[in-house]
Amino acid sequence: MSTSAHKIRPAARLIKTIGQDLIKDTYAAIVELVKNAYDADSPSVVVEFDYKEDAQRLTIKVKDTGHGMTSDVVVNKWLVPATDDKLKRKISKNGRMLQGRKGIGRFSATILGDRILMDTSANGVTTSLLLDMTELENIDYLDELELNIDEQATDAPNGTSIEIEKENQTTEDIKNTWTKRQLRKLFAELRGLIAPEEIYQAAENQGFKIHHDKFKIILKFENFPVDDYHDRVIEVEPFPVLDLYDYKISGRVSPDGQAKLTFDNQNIPGLDEEVFQIKIPIEKNFGQKYPGEVFIDIRVYDRDPESIDNIIQRGLKDPDTNEYLGKQEARSILDEYYGIGVYREQFRIRPYGDQSFDWLDLDKKRVQNPSYKIGHNQVIGFVYIRPEEQSGLQEKSARDGLVENECYFGLLTISSKVINELEGRRANYRKKAFRGGRVRDIDNEIDDLFDFKSTQRRISQGLNELGVSGSQRQNIDKVVGSVLEEEKQKKSDYARKIRETIAIYQGQATLGKITHVLLHEGRKHIKYISETVPRITKWASELARNPNSELEERMHERATKTVSHAKGLTFLFNKIEPLARTRRAPKKEINLEKEIESAFTIFSEEISEKKINFKIISIKTELKIFANETDIITVFSNLIENSIFWLSQNNEGEKFIEVDILKEDQKIIVEYKDTGPGFQGGNLELMFEPGYSMKPDGVLGTGLGLSLAGDAMSRIGGRIEAKHSENGAFFELTFDGESK
Repeated sequence: MSTSAHKIRPAARLIKTIGQDLIKDTYAAIVELVKNAYDADSPSVVVEFDYKEDAQRLTIKVKDTGHGMTSDVVVNKWLVPATDDKLKRKISKNGRMLQGRKGIGRFSATILGDRILMDTSANGVTTSLLLDMTELENIDYLDELELNIDEQATDAPNGTSIEIEKENQTTEDIKNTWTKRQLRKLFAELRGLIAPEEIYQAAENQGFKIHHDKFKIILKFENFPVDDYHDRVIEVEPFPVLDLYDYKISGRVSPDGQAKLTFDNQNIPGLDEEVFQIKIPIEKNFGQKYPGEVFIDIRVYDRDPESIDNIIQRGLKDPDTNEYLGKQEARSILDEYYGIGVYREQFRIRPYGDQSFDWLDLDKKRVQNPSYKIGHNQVIGFVYIRPEEQSGLQEKSARDGLVENECYFGLLTISSKVINELEGRRANYRKKAFRGGRVRDIDNEIDDLFDFKSTQRRISQGLNELGVSGSQRQNIDKVVGSVLEEEKQKKSDYARKIRETIAIYQGQATLGKITHVLLHEGRKHIKYISETVPRITKWASELARNPNSELEERMHERATKTVSHAKGLTFLFNKIEPLARTRRAPKKEINLEKEIESAFTIFSEEISEKKINFKIISIKTELKIFANETDIITVFSNLIENSIFWLSQNNEGEKFIEVDILKEDQKIIVEYKDTGPGFQGGNLELMFEPGYSMKPDGVLGTGLGLSLAGDAMSRIGGRIEAKHSENGAFFELTFDGESK
């Protein structure tokens, strides 16, 4: 047996693999080269498209006036794939946060053409090299490729120019590859690469320092065979609609989730911004961690006709004519710029901010509640994160986003919750302003289905238009009114069935929400019974053969406990049985205090495990209400389940739930309180809207719990309100009732 030493030899195709497989598209390739110019401390970069029709050659040149490179840097760093040079340096000579830490960005040029010519000048010396990609096809290993690197004394200023040539490109090839749409997408990519100055200022005003300086991106077209781009020089400008938003929320989130946020609504002239603080929790059990310090700026643009008019009136003008745009042009501009980008220092991380990448699932969430949630195409947003060492947020080598680790999921939760705060305030305003549809009670919606007043008005209007009047008109009105009233009475049974069906499904939804409790409690009882019964059977056989007082006592003790567990199982099933019914039972007289105690009993094991204390305080007089048992269970199960979740997030201080049952005149008042984080922000009116939730993303829950409780209270004939409290959650429930 012999042993010999060998070396790993990178294949020649590695360079193309980096460029074509890891760098996803031409836009990403150009972005990578622009980032390199930024890392060189260049104040600007020029991306030039030059087409030579006679030679059928397209040249893309990326030129900067940064520090340039010496031949030593070119040989030992630039030509080394995956060099860790920038990873180690982290900061440029002029203090910029280095972007190209993977050491592969420059090879993105291979996706743009066949030959790469680089000229770089530093300290009076120009270093040049030619990398011909076609030569790599004739060799097997990279170390077989010999590159000629020329050095020449020069008086050229410092800087680097990279030219990428692509041969055999006809005019039609260029037009097919770089259509107007593709060029607009390139502009959007470069425009979103660096956030506008005002975003940096807003961040710094709120204590989030971002290193930034001026960096111009210029696009230049020479003899380019695409209409409107033949010979043009275009400086990439920031978002033109940034200040024309309807609503904005922005603020800094500290590394432990403390957020200081500012909300602005431009639909109300002269209204001061609202400044508030919230604690954004994340759930470690669901694989989340806080992603360090974050700054978020989210701007929302409503798209109904009235809102589009408002955006135009705020100053949306054509940059060439300085005239106000029409609605169609305004929508086109919004279509071009929407998306929420993630930025590390000055630069956007692709693909966050791309219109095709709804990374926060805004559209998916909006489907469930379109009147409340905002859509992906309504938002321009900026999420700033810190370097990987501080945030734990790592970029993928393929330049297609962040590694989906615990910190990434924490970032999702934080971003979603900030947007949730905006959505609540927006929905509250639109509800009061009767815009975008009113959020209405389910009973009112059902009533409207079978209300024929609008039909009667239309018939009356039609009779007026036909000129029908006098006694004939009175007879027609009478007949129509009678027919419609009769039809309404016939349909009232349908309305009742719809209400009952909704109530049944809401009860079953509550049952689904507490399934984990039922499984936990049920298994505990079943486990004891299944393990103990065989033992009792065995001991009974032994006693029959050989009477033994000690064994008899032990068997009696276990039998008693088995009966207790069986009763516990029976109680549990009896309590959840109303939620599982397929037919709704009629209302009956219910002892409210006993029903609340029963609801706590369902959660007793979980309350004990999480060291939560609770007490029910009631006047001595027995208080009864007339209600459906399912509705009472639905109300208090959802309140208790919510409290358990939020109290379990807190490892400090007392975990406590208190229920006070009071009587005022003919009303029974229940004050439900806990010592959790309470209601943060100003969205108390929206606590009972479907989809409104402050639970972290990834946590089992859909924002339906309080909505179910609110609907159940409406069916009972009472009401539930969320109240402001200095400590924890505070709900006030009002029932009609009589003391007994």
